[in-house]
Amino acid sequence: MYDKNFNLKKVKKKKTKDYFCPCCRSPRTLRYSRRLTAAHFGQILVLSIVVTAMGYSWLEWKGALCFPVIWAIFETIHSSLYRKDLNCPYCGFDATWYKKDVKIARAKVEEFLKQNPDTYLLQRHRNNEKNDSHHN
Repeated sequence: MYDKNFNLKKVKKKKTKDYFCPCCRSPRTLRYSRRLTAAHFGQILVLSIVVTAMGYSWLEWKGALCFPVIWAIFETIHSSLYRKDLNCPYCGFDATWYKKDVKIARAKVEEFLKQNPDTYLLQRHRNNEKNDSHHN
């Protein structure tokens, strides 16, 4: 019934996509998809039924109008998690800003690198400079 070896910290979300960051070429994994899945819509439906049942004595069938509200909340939370997951933790590259405006995306990467001088990208760049100076 209860698994003593079960550790909540070891449970990982299923990854949806593996790719390389276009800016720093580090391997990346997306845990969230861009759109809601069928499982999410099932969760929305079950939650809507529960909320409608709980408020039935007070709202009657008008409580079913909670479905679009819960859907909007799910959509907002899911899209913010996707956006947070999309940013590269090594260089600060954000693909959504790159699609909108390249100059803003570049400024955000430069700002990230100024705020985080010990990032992997800058360390690799410094190591390349050292290697180039030894070859000259």
